[in-house]
Amino acid sequence: MQLDLPFRVAPTVFVRHRWARRYILRVLDDGTLRVTLPRWGSKREALAFVEQSQPWIERQRESRRARAAVVHPDQPALRTRALQELPPALRMLAGDHGIVVTRISVRNQRSRWGACSATGAITLNWRLILVPPFVREYVMLHELMHRRELNHSERFWRHVRAVCPRHQEARQWLLTEGQRLFTGPSVSNECEEMR
Repeated sequence: MQLDLPFRVAPTVFVRHRWARRYILRVLDDGTLRVTLPRWGSKREALAFVEQSQPWIERQRESRRARAAVVHPDQPALRTRALQELPPALRMLAGDHGIVVTRISVRNQRSRWGACSATGAITLNWRLILVPPFVREYVMLHELMHRRELNHSERFWRHVRAVCPRHQEARQWLLTEGQRLFTGPSVSNECEEMR
């Protein structure tokens, strides 16, 4: 369900997500603020979270204005290359770790690097072909570890740490440099309120 509510910092879009565990703020490339509410969340608490996060929101908007997105004129060729290279690399990593993957797809995800379903299907973003190899491997291992733990619990992160020693460096790269690889209105950083 998507809600559009008026707020002092416009434009702001409120979206309720049944799997969200906390309130999440995303500043998109066009400056839009996207507020994700957990199923149990209230609009009043979401607005309070937005209000207390104003300094972060302004920093993110300023960062968006200062940093141009990377545009790739040869995108079709890059997407074809990604389709040829990413699935075999993922299958090899899955085999190395004894993990079964039921299906692999390469898509044009607008803000995610990858996803793993409960059935074992893994989706990878074609833009992974553009990132350094250690970052690409981290994303793939991250998704593969979801086959062992389908959440982001401490147990999940223990699995990630065990198989990917450079995971923190890779995550930092994705947050700082990786966001430039997305063009359009869906690029975002996130601010979360822990519960």
